[in-house]
Amino acid sequence: MGPSPHHLLLFAVAVVLPLVAADDGMTEAEALIHLKKSFSNSSSVSSWLITNNDGGKSPCAPGSHEWHGVVCSNGKVTGLRLSGLQLGGTIDVDALSSFPDLRSVSFASNNFTGPLPSFHRLTALKSMYLSDNKFDGPIHDEFFPNLNHLKKLWLDGNDLSGPIPASVVQAEALIELHLERNSFSGELPPAPPPALKSFDVSDNDLDGVVPEAFKRFDAAGFRGNQYLCFAPNPGQQCKRPDVAPPPGSASGLGDILVLAAVIVSAVVLAVVLCACCCGGGGRVHDYDHANKGDTEDTPPVYMVKQGSSATHRRSTSWLGRRSGSSQGGRHRRSSSAAKADDGSTGGGAGDLVIVNDCKGVFGLTDLMKASASVIGGGGGGGIGSAYKAVMASGVSVAVKRARDMNRGTRDAFEAEMKRLGAMRHANLLPPLAYHYRRDEKLLVSEYIPKGSLLYVLHGDRGMDYAALDWPTRLKVAAGVARGAAFLHAELAGHEAPHGNLKSSNVLLAPDFEPLLVDFGYSGLVNYTQDSATMFARRAPECVAGHPVTAKADVYCLGIVLLELLTGKFPSQYLQNAKGGTDLVMWATTALADGYEQDLFDPAMVTASKFALPDMKRLMQIAMECVEADLERRPDMKQAAARVEEAVAAALARVTERQGAGEGDADSRSSHASFVRDESMQRVTSDGERSSRRGSNDDSYGMS
Repeated sequence: MGPSPHHLLLFAVAVVLPLVAADDGMTEAEALIHLKKSFSNSSSVSSWLITNNDGGKSPCAPGSHEWHGVVCSNGKVTGLRLSGLQLGGTIDVDALSSFPDLRSVSFASNNFTGPLPSFHRLTALKSMYLSDNKFDGPIHDEFFPNLNHLKKLWLDGNDLSGPIPASVVQAEALIELHLERNSFSGELPPAPPPALKSFDVSDNDLDGVVPEAFKRFDAAGFRGNQYLCFAPNPGQQCKRPDVAPPPGSASGLGDILVLAAVIVSAVVLAVVLCACCCGGGGRVHDYDHANKGDTEDTPPVYMVKQGSSATHRRSTSWLGRRSGSSQGGRHRRSSSAAKADDGSTGGGAGDLVIVNDCKGVFGLTDLMKASASVIGGGGGGGIGSAYKAVMASGVSVAVKRARDMNRGTRDAFEAEMKRLGAMRHANLLPPLAYHYRRDEKLLVSEYIPKGSLLYVLHGDRGMDYAALDWPTRLKVAAGVARGAAFLHAELAGHEAPHGNLKSSNVLLAPDFEPLLVDFGYSGLVNYTQDSATMFARRAPECVAGHPVTAKADVYCLGIVLLELLTGKFPSQYLQNAKGGTDLVMWATTALADGYEQDLFDPAMVTASKFALPDMKRLMQIAMECVEADLERRPDMKQAAARVEEAVAAALARVTERQGAGEGDADSRSSHASFVRDESMQRVTSDGERSSRRGSNDDSYGMS
């Protein structure tokens, strides 16, 4: 008997229609655009765009530009690495389902909220990192059964609640499961997934006795659950008591009396502690509770209070020395500084405030005991002298001593530092901590060994300079623009959101990803001093007497772009006219006279002559940024978008040549050879100059 028409119709619906839908589905490029639209604050993925050069082809296709955070393998999108980009909004799972080869997603350390997205629909996923967001609500039972390939699931640091589904055991391939720092409640499931090797549910609200099947994991993974018993002891309570006992019951009345006694004791203790602290003349801020304007959007802030003996030893440590003296760094300290050191001014000299704990929590004593060296090569950036400090823990930090940051009140300073420390972006290096004194501040940040763009471009011109070829410079240009655009969105109320954007304040990570530092300080530095230290105030309109605006940062971005393209040290960085090259005047003259090609760094052009059209395009954008007429100068969002598009097109051309067999290795070899030959000539030239006139060669200056 043949199939009935009804069965044929069901077959058509079940088989044919999905095939049609697949044919009409989004391309990978379109899917990324849809995913980007579901994000709020998406400036970190501004490179996700469909350019005229690549049309709608896959981000992984030969000749396509670089899509930030997109991982490709064999011409297919296999991963998304979008951690720490300050993304919010939602995650469009429908868009993600357009990537059949997607195996790993990372949205960790962002600002996503609401219920956990329906990632269980992505059945081919092997790794899922969603840590440190603000997802809330339960994990539903249907989340685990279909994830047969999932090996790693990280959900720690959210606000997920309810029981851990028993269906977790059906995720048979799961090796790592991290659920710590949430609000899960109830008992653990009867058994873990069979392949599970790493398990952590610490710092939740679980109760009951840990099942035997879970006791093969480290007991530390179960801590922080008040009523969860790993190995029950006599008298240990392994079940949460009833929250509301029957009215009038003896036990209920007893609990109320005990609670009242605890509250009274706590109040008395708080009063005593407050009196002690106030009597000591010190100020202790608890940002987690004292500031009424605080929200859960900001990470915790730690205050480390040092003993008085530490502050008295301060003058013998490297922190007790002042830079800029002609006597090896020794400087007579003013009486006001001495008073601040002993705490008599109430300046909180013994306090170090941690505003970003990504490198751990440390105190002023740890810095005082650290081995230290001056950071040279322009790393100071203008705000103050900078030191590298290696603490006993092995953590290396950069400590900057700033004397001119007295424009506002102490409360305003502390609020701004907290805000800056909470910023997260792939191209920003936020401060870790600060120490407040009236006449001087210490600003602590992570130490970046490679140093600044200024040093790599104009320093000893070693291996790092040899690696700074055309594609790498494109990466730096895009990252600087991306970070600056993020600052202008986040600090829109600032007169100049960065305020001091220059190559000495662009640090380079090991992979040459640029990291902006010294941002957000323009509102803290005195007007009388910041014209010398804040580069934004050297924009032409500010020099002419007009107030500084956000477009001054755009001028600064233009100088950095010109510096990258020409390889010349800008005289704009110097407070006098000796040394460097006036890049704006030089570029303007060369463009007017038709000698545009002579502007570019010979080391870059020698290795990448094919990229001259892209170099000229980026040069034109740089010249728009340094335009003296504010009306013709773009704002930062427009400038960053133009840089991103130019970089995307330029990288597409590089990729196209690689696909045609003209590999990048030859270009890098040509670039390295040119750098080596130039270095030999420079050494010979420097030796001849030194023999003629000594070592005081001022043709190369550093601010």
